[in-house]
Amino acid sequence: MNGLKVLITNIRMSRRSGTEMYVHDLARALIRRGHSPVVYSPDQGPLAKELAENSVPIVARLDKIRETPDIIHGHHTLQTLAAMLHFPTTPGVFLCHDFEAWHDTPPKLPRIGRYVAVDQTCAERLVLAEGVDRSQVNILTNPVDLQLFQSRPRLPEKPRKAIIFSSYGNHESIQPIQHACDQLGIELDAVGERLGSVCHEPQKLLPEYDLVFAKGRCAREAMAVGCAVIYCDVFGMSYLVTSDNVAHMNQWGRRALSFTVTEERLVQEIERYDAEDAAKVSSYIRTYNNTDVIYDQLLQIYEEVIQQHRTSDRNDYHEELRAVAKMTEWWNVMHHVAQTPPANATSPSIQNAKLWLASKFTWLQRKGNNSDIAKAA
Repeated sequence: MNGLKVLITNIRMSRRSGTEMYVHDLARALIRRGHSPVVYSPDQGPLAKELAENSVPIVARLDKIRETPDIIHGHHTLQTLAAMLHFPTTPGVFLCHDFEAWHDTPPKLPRIGRYVAVDQTCAERLVLAEGVDRSQVNILTNPVDLQLFQSRPRLPEKPRKAIIFSSYGNHESIQPIQHACDQLGIELDAVGERLGSVCHEPQKLLPEYDLVFAKGRCAREAMAVGCAVIYCDVFGMSYLVTSDNVAHMNQWGRRALSFTVTEERLVQEIERYDAEDAAKVSSYIRTYNNTDVIYDQLLQIYEEVIQQHRTSDRNDYHEELRAVAKMTEWWNVMHHVAQTPPANATSPSIQNAKLWLASKFTWLQRKGNNSDIAKAA
């Protein structure tokens, strides 16, 4: 595959949330493979600076990009829509990272050739709640960079140190975990933005711990290192990840958090800790979730969507107009939902977005009319 120009969108690149780190890792991996990524994110901060320092181009305005990309890798609704409309001849792929977040609503433009879910739960959102055809949906779990997350020495027979990784947890919500660890004599630390401690290099921290409480990306990274992992967060909890259930947990993500987090249940799961089995779990994640495997599949999807777009005879601006109209209707609903402050309050960001959508709708309409004139001539 020749080097591709890949435009990656994200709602922000300021913190170290799941999608932000996904973009960070993907862009750098694409460069290593000989491709040319550029990141579009209107909200930038320290992580954007880190990307730039690693020679990844990142822009807050699409008109700064002077070359048309070969493929748009879209995260988040409005940012993907903006990129697709700014480059009206480029096909796209949309990734859904969350089951309920409004900004993971898929924009159903004709040029989006594939929708990718990071787990089965997100795939069900796309198909059962958003009306995406199942034939257009792929599941690619979040990858782990094995060069960064190297295997730790064998775990001790009983856990001595544990750590919580959570973007959502606060000091109140982690109390059941603290009490369970206290009961079993396990030293507990916690990392998370709302916990007052952000970890920029988890690959260096994780090998110091035997047991990790986490979900999603953090859980997979911990498993890859060789820690025992109890899958949990403020949304709920599941089980200790074992060689018997790792494939299921890897596919279902947030839906696996089906139990209330209680001290009693946590103690039960901690007591199932098995150092030898944790090594088998680590082997599974390192085999099926490593970046080489996942990015090979992603690049194959890019190539299929590009080829499908090149050979398609569909160039229907009217269909694209209707798709944008549906997104505008959706945004009007979101606008009313967002107006929870006083009734006469307005949100500048929402108003700007609505004005932007209106301008793009007008542009597409002109494009469609010109196309009709050309056909008539």
